[in-house]
Order: sequence, then C-alpha cells, then structure tokens
Amino acid sequence: MASPLQKGPQVNSLSRPLPINVALKQIFGFVTEIDWAILGATCFLIFIGLNTLKFSAQTFGYYQKQAEFAWVGLVLMLVLSRLNYKILTNKWTVPIMYVINLALLVAVMVKGHAAQGAQRWLALGPITLQPSEIAKLVVIFTLSAWLSTRPIRSFFDIFKVLAIILPPAVLVFKQPDLGTSLTFGAVFFGMTFWAGATICDVLALTSPLISLILNAVNPLWWLYFIGALGLVLLLFWRTSNWNFWIRLLMVLIICGGNYAAGEMRPHMWGLLKEYQQKRLTSFVNPYDDPRGSGYHILQSLIAIGSGGPEGAGLGKGNQSQGAFIPERHTDFIFAVVGEEWGFKFTALVVLAYATICIRALMIAHQARGEPAGSLMALGLMCMFLFHVFLNIGMVIGIMPVAGVPLPFLSYGGTALLVDMASIGFLLSIKRMNPPERKEEWTV
Repeated sequence: MASPLQKGPQVNSLSRPLPINVALKQIFGFVTEIDWAILGATCFLIFIGLNTLKFSAQTFGYYQKQAEFAWVGLVLMLVLSRLNYKILTNKWTVPIMYVINLALLVAVMVKGHAAQGAQRWLALGPITLQPSEIAKLVVIFTLSAWLSTRPIRSFFDIFKVLAIILPPAVLVFKQPDLGTSLTFGAVFFGMTFWAGATICDVLALTSPLISLILNAVNPLWWLYFIGALGLVLLLFWRTSNWNFWIRLLMVLIICGGNYAAGEMRPHMWGLLKEYQQKRLTSFVNPYDDPRGSGYHILQSLIAIGSGGPEGAGLGKGNQSQGAFIPERHTDFIFAVVGEEWGFKFTALVVLAYATICIRALMIAHQARGEPAGSLMALGLMCMFLFHVFLNIGMVIGIMPVAGVPLPFLSYGGTALLVDMASIGFLLSIKRMNPPERKEEWTV
C-alpha cells in the first residue's frame, strides 16, 4: 500500500526540461520562423540602393533622406512581421482602409503638389506622402479579403472584382501615374487567376489591350490576332460551364469588343498626355528622336554597355557622373548600377529580386489553407514582379518608359516604406502558416 505522503505519481526532477533548453527551443523557433532568403535579398538590395545614391553625382542629399527612411522601414518591417496580418483583411478593417485610401487619392487631385507634370504628392504637416504607393497595398488587402470568401467560380465574378479596383486605378491614372495604374492591372489579373479564374478568362479580359497595341503596330497582325483569339476561346473557354451556343455568343462578343477597341484606338490614344504617348512609342525605335523621347533609353543603354563586367567603380561612371542619365536616382537608377557596379552586380540584383518573388510565391502556396494570406502573398509577389520587369525592361529598351520605381533601389520615402512593409507582411504570412512537418519517420 502506498504511503499517505505519496499524493500522486513520483516525478523525476531530471525529466523536467531545463530552463536553458526552453530558451534554446524558443530561439530556434524564432529563427526558423524568419524567411532568411527574403530578408537577405532585401538587405542586399537596400545596401546597393543606398551606396548608389551616396556615390552618384549630386545625389548625396537623397542618400541621407533615403537612409533615414530605410531605418524607419526596418523597424516597420520587423513590427509587421510579428503582427497578425489577418487584421488587415478583417471585414471591418478593409472598408475603412478602402474609403480612407480613396479620400487620400481625391485629396491629391484637390490639394496635392505637382512635380515634373504629375500631381502625386500630398503634404500632411511635416510629412509628404505619395498616396498612390499606399493604394497598392490597400488594393491588395481589399482583394484578399473579397476573394478569400468569394472565389472566382464564373467569368462574371471577375467583374465584381474589377468594380473594386477601378475607382483607385482611375484616380491614380488621372494624377497622371500610368505606371502605378498598370500595377493595379497586374495585381488584379494575378490575384483573380489565383482565386479561380482560368487562363482563357485572363486572355479574354486582356485581349482588348493587345488589340490596341497590334492595331497601332500592324493592322494585319491585329486581324489575325482576333481570328486566333476567337478560335482558342471557342475550343477551350469554360467548356464545362457553358454549352456550345453560349460559348459561341460570348466569343462573338469578345471578338467584337476587340475589333471595336482597335477602331477606337485613335480616340483612346488622345486620353494620354503627350509625354506619355511619346514614352509608349519611343522604345520601339529610340533613334527616331534621340534628343527627345528616345533620350532616356539611349543614355541608359550607353551607361549599361560602358559598365562592362566589372563596372567603372562607384562615383566613376561617365554617364551618371556627367548627369547624362535622366532621373538617375529614381526611375533609371538601374542604369547607374550597371555602369558603376558592372554586370556582376546587376546580375546579383536581378537574382535578389527573383529570390523575393519566388519565395513569395512559395509562401502563397504554403498558406493555401488560409485563402486571405495566400492571396495577399500572391498579390505582393505580382506587385514586386511587375515593378522589376517594367523598370528594368524600360532601362534596357524592351519596355516603354512608364515611370515605375525599382523596389528598394529607387529614391522615394513612401515607396521604400511600402516595399519594406510588404516584406514584413510576407514574413508574417510565412510565420503564421508554417509548413507541415512529419511527426514520425518511417524507414
């Protein structure tokens, strides 16, 4: 019989976990929660951007301001990485953010101050904001909340999402800010596809834009495209949802819309500012106007070509130090990197962006059990990918000049804070949606 003093089973004091083991376990858990690939790539890009601003001619003042924003952005990124991202997709939070965002965009049009022909900045006391940058995050949060509970089950569901994104996109386009309004389009198509839209759905919606471009380049190609589009949609577009006659009717409507878009091109072209028209056409042959609309692209190509594999050295680039590269601290900073850092470092810069985008896509897949987080990660990936592709593309002459900053490198306090906040959200999504682990291993 057990002794009266024995109240329960005896516990060996050696079996209790030591405090040091608990601490080590917590430290290990914290370390494994961090996505070191994204964090390392981000720090590398900020390092390249700050040093480029510091040593490029007449940009030291920009370096000091950007360094201050980088420190603030680092704190913001760390705080947001520990925050529950679901707060931003809450049904009560999203409408408030969306309305405030629209109010800021309207305020820019009324009381914003202009620079270089664009009215994009709003002064709030001592702080100057660019609401169009903040609008990108708000749109991603809004679409994440909407699509997480209302996935795309039919082609017409996409138009409900389009109604959400159009108001901020139109307000940003009117500033005018063509690059950011195009970013909304990239985020829209990426997130709707991730939420259930088909490739044919995306093709049907983007086809009028393709028709506009082809009609301007070669009208014969435009007609061939409409014919091929109709055949592809008739054969593959939602064959399990619509019968043949409904599909035929929808295809005729889409093809008719593409024809109308091509015919209306001259009138729609007039909606753009004159400098926007020149930017969209000069990249095809910049030598047609080498001292005007083609000047930006030609000077950036000369800078990148003269850098070679090793680069001219920081502060030693002829094009950048001679101020031949326009907007070398913002839109064309990649040309300065190519000239002064060389091909080796530009390749590393591209690799760093690829790392961020690939890891963001993996986080979106990892969080597929929580739709809002998965959609948010995918939207952030689309934002980064589009900015990098369009900015580097315009610098090397394969894309039109659209005024899109290069993430983490281009000067701009609001843009840098938005980029670093986006990394913080990605880290938060990754932390709250850990990968599945096997508890038992079998041989």
